[in-house]
Amino acid sequence: MADAAYAGEAGTAVHVAPAESPISSDHIRLVRETYQIVEPASDLVATLFFRRLDEIAPEARPFLGSDIDEQRKQLLISLGLAVAALDRFDDIAPALKLLGSKYRAMGVTELHYGAVGEALMWTLEQSLGAHWSPETQDAWTAMCTAIAEVMTATD
Repeated sequence: MADAAYAGEAGTAVHVAPAESPISSDHIRLVRETYQIVEPASDLVATLFFRRLDEIAPEARPFLGSDIDEQRKQLLISLGLAVAALDRFDDIAPALKLLGSKYRAMGVTELHYGAVGEALMWTLEQSLGAHWSPETQDAWTAMCTAIAEVMTATD
């Protein structure tokens, strides 16, 4: 959440510091740098992702719906928004919680999140080639983990 100020008692201003992102600044930098590399080929990246997800977790297919073009579009929008908001993670946390609740009601489990993460890591490794490194993998894993933790939290 961005820095905020509001009127406290007797009209005095109270400064509220932003919450710290669960993702380090180095990880945010690496995710953003590598996202810029794959973003121009995002349609191909999304196609690879869904093919890989179908290979490793065919049981997830019913959750995807029948319109794969719409699913690709939603993946690209979601991924772009997540990357853009990494340094303001608490701003997107309420939406992630709501989305996670919706997915739980549909029957999506933590195992599905693991398959999605695995498919995304594979897709990024294939797409980034020489730009993929252990550090890049750590950065993307940190982002996926933070998102999945919020979405699967039941509190």
